[in-house]
Amino acid sequence: MNRLILSLLCGVGLAGCSDKPALVSDCTAVGAMQPVCTFQNPEDIEALPDGKILLVSQMGKSMESADAGSLVFFEPSSQTVSPAFPSSATEPANNENWRTSNCPGNPGAKLAPHGISLRQRADRRWQLAVVNHGGRESVELFELLNARDATSAPRLAWRGCVPMADGMFVNDVVVLKNGGFIGSHMFDKRSTSIFGLNFGILKTMLGIKSDYVFEWQPGGSAFRILDESHGAFINGVEMSADERHVYANVYFGGEVLKLDRQSGKKLGSAPIGHADNLAWDEHGNLLDVAHTGPLLMHIECNHHPGATCALDYAVHRINPETMASEIILQHAGAPMGAATVAREHQGKLWLGSFTGNRLVSVPYSPK
Repeated sequence: MNRLILSLLCGVGLAGCSDKPALVSDCTAVGAMQPVCTFQNPEDIEALPDGKILLVSQMGKSMESADAGSLVFFEPSSQTVSPAFPSSATEPANNENWRTSNCPGNPGAKLAPHGISLRQRADRRWQLAVVNHGGRESVELFELLNARDATSAPRLAWRGCVPMADGMFVNDVVVLKNGGFIGSHMFDKRSTSIFGLNFGILKTMLGIKSDYVFEWQPGGSAFRILDESHGAFINGVEMSADERHVYANVYFGGEVLKLDRQSGKKLGSAPIGHADNLAWDEHGNLLDVAHTGPLLMHIECNHHPGATCALDYAVHRINPETMASEIILQHAGAPMGAATVAREHQGKLWLGSFTGNRLVSVPYSPK
């Protein structure tokens, strides 16, 4: 980011202006934190229904320039990583239309994934939704095949896409049982750049509530905005199992929203600042990862794309009914900072990051 902009941010108190990130180069455990260093910017994680494999969204080097990334399967027991998409495996023939009519086709190697969501639909099939910035701004729709087949490896089959409206920059998505989805619009990417910084992002840093949560339904092309979801830099989203409540991180608004999905009304919030992704643990708690280091340190992390950054973070556990929260993990430095997601799997939390070559695991005892 341009130094003049950094100075302006410091002047309005939006950044700690003397801190710069340490970069982590080795792949050594620190206490109970165990790194696996075979990834590319593993920003989001989903657990497959077989209970053995994780699906990882690997971002490209730069989110805004939409560099290509990929989706990979990761088996923690063997620490094996294999391609999920793009993949050399041949997709089975399928004429179903899970997409809108203006979907331009399979993204192939241009895929630049961000947030992902995997859920079993009402028809018992497993749908994966993937936020994509590569070649177009869209949500890509896949079917997970061999989801619980003990004799065959899991596979992803592309089933279509839903292009976003002009200017939208989507961060995260959560699948509905009918094949639709909830998404988070993060900033207006059509905004003018000032000294190399998108003015839409600058507005969010100043707390202007220009972003929102939206819903898409199969067979439609329009998005429904949840009325009271507007905030500054809407990030991760999640949804209750009964689909009544939507949870959304307002990164520069300092809160996690609880929304009534049908009315769009705000039902409550948790005071958590700079919150990134949300995930459910196995006891029905929300796990929320928030960046606690100075904003300037976060910006400096972006100046080293693909490097493992040591930005401070905390993992919060939230009661989804009362929105009461507690910090269950605080960390800074090696083996990994700048965490974005905490996914429970086989008695551990697996932590991903928007930058770097690793996932990190730490023991977890939910309550």
